[in-house]
Amino acid sequence: MDSKRRLLTPNEIRSKEFGKKLFGYDPDEVDTFLSEVARTVEELQREVEKLRMKTPEYKKNEIVEKARKEIEKIIQQKKQEKEELERWKERLELEIEKLMIAKKKMIERLKFTIIDMTKILEGLKRDAEGEKRGKLPGAGAQGSTPFFGQQGGRSGAGEAKGKGDGSPREGKGQPNGGGASGKEPKGSQEERNDS
Repeated sequence: MDSKRRLLTPNEIRSKEFGKKLFGYDPDEVDTFLSEVARTVEELQREVEKLRMKTPEYKKNEIVEKARKEIEKIIQQKKQEKEELERWKERLELEIEKLMIAKKKMIERLKFTIIDMTKILEGLKRDAEGEKRGKLPGAGAQGSTPFFGQQGGRSGAGEAKGKGDGSPREGKGQPNGGGASGKEPKGSQEERNDS
């Protein structure tokens, strides 16, 4: 069979006319048969088209199209992920800015706290040094603080009472004349009575 021979179309089969002869075929049966042949040819053409779509070339195109759609899907997904990352970045930058502001405020508060504590420690140190000076002999006369000045005054009075040679007996010559007991000697009382 010649493969290059042109194939009849369904319309050509349907419109085919035959010559008439005596005792020939029934025209109605011939027409019915030709219609059946035309429908068969149409069905075969559809099958051929289906087979053609299944050829390697079609498969290649189908694979390319499928890959293209998959790539578009991946690109869209990556775009969404990028947008989400951008939103996260903005939120993190805002949080970092807030933390930096809080850090600065905390550093300022700590500076003031350190300054206050340093002043308190310096004051305590001065008080401790002043108390130490107040406990040393003769330090009361300096009167460095009101508290220590009062002690110094009492100490000074004691020094006035104890003036002399520094011996404890000097106290007996006090104005009451009675020494520690405040009593006069008997002889002195009798002399005053006689006079």
